[in-house]
Amino acid sequence: MAAAIRRAVAPAAGTKPVIAVIVSAEGTPAVLTEPGSPVAALPYPESAARALAFACERSAWLARPPGEIPELAVDAAVARQIVDSSLAESPDAWLSPDRIRPLLEAYGIPVVPERLAGTAYEAEAAAREVGFPVVVKTAAPGVHKTDVGGVALDLRDAAQVRDAVSRIGLPVIVQPFVRTGTELLAGAFQDPVFGPLVAFGPGGANAELIGEAGFRIAPLTTFDAQELIHGGKAGRLVAGFRGAPPANPDALVDILLRLSRLVEDHPEVAELDLNPILAGPDGAVAVDARIRVSATRNERRLKSW
Repeated sequence: MAAAIRRAVAPAAGTKPVIAVIVSAEGTPAVLTEPGSPVAALPYPESAARALAFACERSAWLARPPGEIPELAVDAAVARQIVDSSLAESPDAWLSPDRIRPLLEAYGIPVVPERLAGTAYEAEAAAREVGFPVVVKTAAPGVHKTDVGGVALDLRDAAQVRDAVSRIGLPVIVQPFVRTGTELLAGAFQDPVFGPLVAFGPGGANAELIGEAGFRIAPLTTFDAQELIHGGKAGRLVAGFRGAPPANPDALVDILLRLSRLVEDHPEVAELDLNPILAGPDGAVAVDARIRVSATRNERRLKSW
């Protein structure tokens, strides 16, 4: 039977995928597994069905539009100076807020206005400057602020700001309280196998609990970015979940493309999280960010374009 299958398939070798499943106590006949066989042999029909499904998925992936990597206005020199000066102080470190903001701004990534305060008096003055209500956060580099109780929201007067500073500890960041927008997450990191990856998914304090972030290999094309923002649970949030206003897809695509360019230009940026990004019909803005740099450069690149 195995020899007959091989003879029948041989004339069409390379033009049609054929999988043979022969369930036998002796295993798959050697005539189907030896070099040059035009038949893929698997032991179970379920395995064969999965293999054909993967082949179909790959065919659909190859047929999709290639997209493009757009030219972006960035200031790579400013970012390079920030990365190099940070690594001169430590070979592996989380950036402080006064370095995170200019690094993101150098790549045109929108961030909410903020002020860094080293005293309670400075925090009060900053709150008046940005305008109540405000948010007060710890300025400690690299921490998950909600995990350590390092954030206080919707503070409406100086007394509440002082209480928050006393509880959180100095230094602090003071930001205007952004009331509306869907909470999303965008990030990038250097993977030892795949090279630089860009992530997108549901954001906020429950990002890890909700999960289902999507990933794409950098450099991202416009099609890659669109797939990320419209796929999975994040796509449902972007479209406007349960009556919420939809987010601006162009603004989110732009953020992802700029993140991709940043980690491509600076492989020392080992980890970058924008969480949450508040997105609405008029645009999107990052209200919190964490960035880690490492002197160990990841030169792994799977894409050649």
